Amino acid sequence: MHIAILEAGRTNPDMPAEFHDYPDMFETLFANQPNSADFRFSIVPVIDDVFPQSVGDYDGYLVTGSAHGVYDDALFIPRLMAFIRKIFAAAKPLVGICFGHQIVAHALGGHAAKFDDGWGIGTMPIKMVGAVDWIPSDIDQLDLIHVHQDQVMTLPPDAVRLAQSDFCKNAAFAIGKQVFAIQGHPEFTPAYTNALIDIREDKIGKDRAAKARISLQKSHDGRRVGGWILDFFAGHDRAI
Repeated sequence: MHIAILEAGRTNPDMPAEFHDYPDMFETLFANQPNSADFRFSIVPVIDDVFPQSVGDYDGYLVTGSAHGVYDDALFIPRLMAFIRKIFAAAKPLVGICFGHQIVAHALGGHAAKFDDGWGIGTMPIKMVGAVDWIPSDIDQLDLIHVHQDQVMTLPPDAVRLAQSDFCKNAAFAIGKQVFAIQGHPEFTPAYTNALIDIREDKIGKDRAAKARISLQKSHDGRRVGGWILDFFAGHDRAI
């Protein structure tokens, strides 16, 4: 399958040079999966207002994270929402991560907004509350790295909540076998997240940043979720 990674944001320019942009992180995440040879990926920098000429150009789509919110006036955001609706109408498989999770929900009739309780930051537990074919039924909880201020407040029509936490009610959702969206960052590493906390501590707050650093000392399930993403794409491909 040929998957387009729709690059909606980039690594903070103040980050150390050793850390790469989001699409590279995803390619690293997917390279370690058993079925990685069945996929190839192309980066489409929608943040630069570059879009595929046609929804049919790719077999599936993944929308990355971003420092933007769905409510920002960046020029690419309304165009990305319109393109997401085209992807959905064309029955192409679609994955959203963090900002991608939020803008997919927002574009398809849900609502995303800044959360009153501030940052979700660090490795956070989420409880699995819904079932889909590409996630094993015996998974009760995940520990995932999170970096976000915004959340999906209202799910789109026909969406099923897959995961939730005390901090984030809609931590993951699916729409049939066509949409898989999750608030956490399976592609992030503790080293990357710690470096990001270092440069954003003034906005995050010292106490919350300190707790986040402690949480990042434990293992996280990013690689597992990366496998689910590829299984989601592969399952859609087998179904058509």
